[in-house]
Amino acid sequence: MCLAHLLRDATYAIECGDTAFSAPFRWLLLRAIAIGRRRETLQDSTLKQYLYDLNRRLDRIMAAVPEGEPGRKLHKRMLANRAHLFVFMTNRAVPYTNNTSERHLRPSVIFRKVTNGFRCEWGAETYAAFRSVVSTAKANRASVLDTVQFVLSTKRRGETMAGAG
Repeated sequence: MCLAHLLRDATYAIECGDTAFSAPFRWLLLRAIAIGRRRETLQDSTLKQYLYDLNRRLDRIMAAVPEGEPGRKLHKRMLANRAHLFVFMTNRAVPYTNNTSERHLRPSVIFRKVTNGFRCEWGAETYAAFRSVVSTAKANRASVLDTVQFVLSTKRRGETMAGAG
């Protein structure tokens, strides 16, 4: 679960009047984010102590009755997904936010907003496939042009072989 998105949801619930659950939950998230930022410099034993403390605090917070629909929705989500909240504390490969994924999606979101979306499913699927290839190439520090050419040549060969069978 992305702590940054939960923080946004908690802030919204507070703005809608939920101070019983969402306000303390927001402070807990801020604490967890601060630990996540320092995670690389912390030993596993220290992370384990922090995790115990976060879970203890979360137990108390979850006992609160939220006020208002946004607070109730957030509380319900935490009840269902609590086990996934602090995974980044025990698995260093898991980021505490999904900001990297969000950055990869940003060009598609901007394109959709600027062009007002796609007129057909084919256009949306083609653009999604193209963005996937481009993002993968960039993530692997490969040439985008070479990667696109490789994918297109592989696709043509695959269609030719499939048509021959």
